[in-house]
Amino acid sequence: MTPEQIILLLLQATLFISALNLGFGAKRFELSYLFRRPSLFARTFLALYVVVPVVTAVILILFPLPVGVKTAMILLSISPIAIALPFKMVALGANPAYAYSLLIGMSLLSVITVPVSLAILTALPLSHDASVPAFEVVMIIVKTIIIPLILGAIIRRFAPRWSERISKSTNAVIGKATIAALLALLVLNLNGIMEAGLLSFIVILVLAAVSLAAGHLLGGPAFGDRVALALAASSRQMGIATLIAAINFPAAVTIDVIVIYLIVSILVTIPYTKWCKKELAVQTKP
Repeated sequence: MTPEQIILLLLQATLFISALNLGFGAKRFELSYLFRRPSLFARTFLALYVVVPVVTAVILILFPLPVGVKTAMILLSISPIAIALPFKMVALGANPAYAYSLLIGMSLLSVITVPVSLAILTALPLSHDASVPAFEVVMIIVKTIIIPLILGAIIRRFAPRWSERISKSTNAVIGKATIAALLALLVLNLNGIMEAGLLSFIVILVLAAVSLAAGHLLGGPAFGDRVALALAASSRQMGIATLIAAINFPAAVTIDVIVIYLIVSILVTIPYTKWCKKELAVQTKP
C-alpha cells in the first residue's frame, strides 16, 4: 500500500467519525429547526448550493484555467459543507439548533444537490473536459456522511449522555486529523502547485471570499445565524472533494488546488472570526 493510499484511508475514517460525531451531538428538536423556517431554509440553500456553484461557473467561463484546476473548482463548489463546525459556530454566537440543523440538513440534501449541480457545471462549454461520474460522487457522500450521520443520531437516541460526551471530546482531534491528512496529500503532490499557476490562486481566494460574504449577507437578521451560514458557505467538505479527485482524477494539480482552498479559506476566515468575536462582545455587554 502506497503512502497516498494510506492517507486516503485515514481521510475516509476521519470523515466517517466527523459525521458520526455530528449525529451524536444533535438533539431531536434541532434536526427539524431549519425545515420549520422556510425563509431561513431558502436563504441557507441559496448561499450554499446556488451562489457558490454560480460563482464557480462564472470563473470557469471567464478564466483560462488548466483542466485539473477546473476539476478541483467543480468538486469544491458541489461538495457538501464541512461538518466539523458546530462548536465553532456556537462559540461565535450561533443558535445551536440552527447550527446543527444547518450542518445535518444540508449534508443530507447533498445527495440531491451534488448530482444536479454536477450535471449543470460539467455541461458548461469550458468545463466539459472536467466531467465527474455523478454516481461515484453520491456513493462517497452516502458512505462517508449520510450513513454515519444516521448511525450517530440512532446511537444518540439510546445513549444521549455518552454520545454527547464523545462528540465534544473527539471533535477537535478529528478536525485536526483531517487537516493533517489533506496537508500530507499536498506534500505528496507538490509538483501540481507550479502547474496551477498564479491565476488559480487568485480565483481560489475570490471563491473563498465570495462564499464567506454570501453566507453572511444571506444569514438573516440574527447575527449568530449570519456567522454560522458564512462559515458553512466558505468551508466546503474538502475531504469529500479530495477523495473524489484521488479516485477519478489523480493529477497532482487537482488535489493540490483542493488542499490550497482549505488553507486559503482558513486564512480568509481568520479576520472574519476576529471581527465576529468583537461584535459578539459588544452585543453581550450589559
